[in-house]
Amino acid sequence: MNHLIKASFVLMIIIFINPKALAGNNDIYITQTGTGLTMNIDQIGATNRVGTAANARATFSGASMTVDIDQVGDSNTTIATVAQGASTSFTATTTGDSNTTTLALGASGDVANTDFDYAATGNTNALTLTQGAASTATAGNQDIVIQGGSNDINMTCEVVGCINNWNVDGDSNDIDTTQTGNSDHSIVAVITGSSNNIDIDQTNTGGAVTDTVTLTATTTSATIDIDQCSSGC
Repeated sequence: MNHLIKASFVLMIIIFINPKALAGNNDIYITQTGTGLTMNIDQIGATNRVGTAANARATFSGASMTVDIDQVGDSNTTIATVAQGASTSFTATTTGDSNTTTLALGASGDVANTDFDYAATGNTNALTLTQGAASTATAGNQDIVIQGGSNDINMTCEVVGCINNWNVDGDSNDIDTTQTGNSDHSIVAVITGSSNNIDIDQTNTGGAVTDTVTLTATTTSATIDIDQCSSGC
């Protein structure tokens, strides 16, 4: 009888522990068309993915959408395209390490007045963002908040009148951003930490327009490169 009781107790412990140890490996595949969408996605665990299939993008098309993706854990992936989505709000939040977010806004249609917010808390997270490849894109707004080290941010904003706001707190972060288009562009950045690498290119061929960079940096051993050009920087 003692042996049976002991065996039952051990089995109960294994059942309780394993679900937590195996959290993650969840996939959400999305192909969406239509206006006025409100979508909230929360994934908690490791190696989760948002896309249309393995290594393929989730696709969204429609005006006035609100999409919020929140991933908590390590090595999660979001790959998405907003092919057409004027007046759209898209938010991506990652908490953990080695998470990857790849997003193309306006790959083939209008993304006028589109707002993108990205927040990363952790280390070695990566964001690749392209906004406004279509010529009809105007008024893009991007807010980036990073807390952690060795994060990699690559942003290209091709809309007319692009606004970037960054708040980066951590060490050895690498941020590359390019703004193009025939209208005023602006970047407001607050950088805190050491050994950060910041590259800013603003290209404007519109004549009597103004590109501005407002940078507040409290940092040591940083590399900051700002180029403002009338043709490709």
